[in-house]
Amino acid sequence: QENVGRTTSGSSSDAMFLFEKRYDALSYPQHNALWGTCQLGQLLLRGYDQELTNGKNLREAYVFDGSNMEHDPSLRLLDLSGDDDHRPYLEPSLVYRSDDDQRTLMSGQVLLRGLFGQEFIDHAEKHDGRSPIIPLHVSDRWQDILSPNKQECPNLSVLNQEALQSMEYKAFNSTKEYNTLRTMVINELGFTSDPLDCLMTTICTDRTLPDVLNDYHHHSSTGNNKKDYTTLYGPDRFERLYKFAVQQIVFPFLYNKNAYSKLAMGPLWSEIMERILPVLSGDSDRGGNNKLHVISAHDTTIIPLMASLGIWKLDQWPPYASTMLIELHRFIDSRTNKDVYPSYYAFRLVYNGEVWTDRITGCPKDTDLCDFTILQNITEDFMARDRPACRVQNVVNEIKLLETDARSVISAGGILLYLSTILISMALGAYTSRWYMKRKMKDLHTTIAATINDNGGYRDRVPVNAIQEDDDDYNNEQFTIDDDNDDNKNNIEL
Repeated sequence: QENVGRTTSGSSSDAMFLFEKRYDALSYPQHNALWGTCQLGQLLLRGYDQELTNGKNLREAYVFDGSNMEHDPSLRLLDLSGDDDHRPYLEPSLVYRSDDDQRTLMSGQVLLRGLFGQEFIDHAEKHDGRSPIIPLHVSDRWQDILSPNKQECPNLSVLNQEALQSMEYKAFNSTKEYNTLRTMVINELGFTSDPLDCLMTTICTDRTLPDVLNDYHHHSSTGNNKKDYTTLYGPDRFERLYKFAVQQIVFPFLYNKNAYSKLAMGPLWSEIMERILPVLSGDSDRGGNNKLHVISAHDTTIIPLMASLGIWKLDQWPPYASTMLIELHRFIDSRTNKDVYPSYYAFRLVYNGEVWTDRITGCPKDTDLCDFTILQNITEDFMARDRPACRVQNVVNEIKLLETDARSVISAGGILLYLSTILISMALGAYTSRWYMKRKMKDLHTTIAATINDNGGYRDRVPVNAIQEDDDDYNNEQFTIDDDNDDNKNNIEL
């Protein structure tokens, strides 16, 4: 390594050296598990490729660099076509947030490479080969709030136990199907803990499944075991076990009107809103100039975020590299229907290429957009950095459960004049190499994107929230936003 700080005087303050770290300090019976190579659960090459693709898709959707003149002007969240030295990858334009797991750190970094790869190259060329330095905002891993943290909020354990001791959960776990699958897992696989991570990291990296589970689609048993597993445990054993494992993990997130999810995600919703609200008010001192906010986190972030909005189901699990987007739109057309959009701001929720906005209580069913106050009203009762409910004994009574009445559905007119994107991209570093079965948090990415450029189109851009995670077969989805001014569709490809 070059000693950059060295001077002719050889001052000791300028001296530099390297050291070699050796994991050989223990002797039998103590021993290392990983020999210092890495943490459990690394981002593999397949996951790297997925995150790179996610970044490129986001660029295609929201970045205009002058190369594609057919790009919808109303969706140019980042207009890089000018000759000025605009750096959308630096603060305050970009804010990059992650927890301190290696896989989530890398996943967010790879996504940014796909999003701003050309700009990184241009930066180095303009600055004597020096790469841009992007601040990464992290916290102590054991204190972070990007996923449910029972150490930071002890009463999450109370809510979890209440769910597991409920009559509903006991009934679920006393079915014939449960007993059959439990017997299969114990007798054939030899463990009693959650098998979900083991199943998915095995099948998604094309490794051979155990004979008893090697019945998924094109997989077939290749071993010498002649047991008649279908007679013993029935058909479709892999898929049945996967679905059952998902339901067992997701149940506490949804129990008692999603109380666990609301308590767990209170600080994160507060963090998200702290990026959106200054954009609405135009307060640049409080972050109103943020255009892209990237949060890299976990699949167990997507689940409670969605559950806190009341739109997650018991049998759902985020695929690898999933993406959740929340777009914020400001209306600047006098024909906007004030009954539907009284605040003149609307949001759109997109999950893995599908618009989910109309699943939220209170949002109209005939349009992709919903007035932003609906989202504010849903989250305001549990959105908080400081959560007294974490410290009280009867946590359920301390959580105010908001129920939003369904509102009348009215067709919108003259929409989309200010698109703000906060993208929460959660990509579980697809196909991680973990083998701890007890670990129930797979990893995911969250990206938040926000823009406030005025490009003179039908709308200006403001913030958007998104969460991303998909499996290898990542498909480009077309999202359409109706513009009633000309009855055309504005397409977003992700």
